[in-house]
Amino acid sequence: MEELNELETTLLNGLVQKYPSLKSHLSHLKVSKRGVSGFSFYVNFAYVDFSEEPEMINALFSNGEKIEIPALKEGLSYVIDVTAGIIEHVEFSTYKEKWDGTFGEYRIVESETGN
Repeated sequence: MEELNELETTLLNGLVQKYPSLKSHLSHLKVSKRGVSGFSFYVNFAYVDFSEEPEMINALFSNGEKIEIPALKEGLSYVIDVTAGIIEHVEFSTYKEKWDGTFGEYRIVESETGN
């Protein structure tokens, strides 16, 4: 398993702003898998040494933001999946552009559509 990268940590910090009870989860999260599937890139999480009873939160969180990267004209949308109080994964999606899943430099901006 791998450590979370800067972008993943930044997005998860946005999540805990809205759902403060999830803050204690962050230090227990590791990346179990990263991979491209179609127009999406998934980051799956696993918990390490976590014994709390999770609060029953079910959410798809995006904070009304998109991610700009040089390789994509339209950038990326993202959604963080929280199911039964467990942070499951982040899905990054292109706007139908082919992409190899490499981020490099990025910038998080408010989505023009607010979605």
